[in-house]
Amino acid sequence: MSGRKVVIEYLAAQRRGKVKLLKICDSSIAALGALLIDRETSSITTEMLTQDVRDMLDDAAIKIIHIATPAQTHYELAKMALAAGKNVVVEPPMTLSSHESYHLVDLAKEKGLLVEISHAIRFNRALLVAREMLDGGELGKLFHIKARWTDQNSSMDGDIISDLGHEPLDVLNLLLGEWPKNVSGVGRTYRNPGTHHDVAYILAEYAGNMIAHIELSWLHPENVKEVTIVGSAGSLVVDCIRQLLIQRSLDTSFRIPVTPSNSMISQIENFADRVAQGDHSIDLTGPRTVETLEAVTRSVSEKKLTAVANVRYEEEMLQITQDARAAVDQDLSVESSVVREIRDSGTA
Repeated sequence: MSGRKVVIEYLAAQRRGKVKLLKICDSSIAALGALLIDRETSSITTEMLTQDVRDMLDDAAIKIIHIATPAQTHYELAKMALAAGKNVVVEPPMTLSSHESYHLVDLAKEKGLLVEISHAIRFNRALLVAREMLDGGELGKLFHIKARWTDQNSSMDGDIISDLGHEPLDVLNLLLGEWPKNVSGVGRTYRNPGTHHDVAYILAEYAGNMIAHIELSWLHPENVKEVTIVGSAGSLVVDCIRQLLIQRSLDTSFRIPVTPSNSMISQIENFADRVAQGDHSIDLTGPRTVETLEAVTRSVSEKKLTAVANVRYEEEMLQITQDARAAVDQDLSVESSVVREIRDSGTA
């Protein structure tokens, strides 16, 4: 997510009373100046803007720093912020290597702070409803999942596996509650041969003979974030952008009503609540995602199936805090009852 978009979402959260945006740092004076004349960020004052990161690190009033900079700067900036006693959110990928990501987790643990990737997708209402359905066994035994993540990207910087692959892997972890045991991948470069991949396919193997297939493309004409889940009792299609759900069985298909959420604001408020409550729980989503994508990249290079090694930590997944989970469950209860009514009536 771009720095401008992050600023807009924090301003929206500020209007809800959960957080207060104190400072914005950018090395580009033009980018800072643009915030002052942008209608969506017009509430920003010049006193809030700086080109020196030390202005943020030395401000005792700042408790959280959100890093939305080029990926190669994430590790050093996050390390500086943690050393200054700040809780940190980092736009994915967390760092360029899993070693660096695990090191940030170690630093946060030592200092009693929080550090994690920005994973607003985990607060997507359609995905949360889908997870409730899977937990309830409504699709029977799971067979496979297909995830399509596509977008047009004119930039030649970065590789699609590390830049775009993190979010569908995060979604799969949210839905399944586990990380893949083995992965394989294939990538192709079409726009500028000999450089980074702009199309890739990932095959991930999970426990219970369940497999997932991820399609990544920067050449597709549309922005798509879609998950298709297939089980013995039917299938479920999740449109993560429009937050739509379609359930299908052999003889019927119907749309499940979902109230869309602003997942970024939900994440901002959840993180702020956890900081206020003194929550120091360890979130390994960032390191595990980077680690898994490293295995995919090795597979693409070596052209073979690659095991995902995790020698430093036991399996852990991100859990929404109890207060946030209770709020989600309350919101979903009404939607779940509507789903049951639709299913019982046999509406097509």
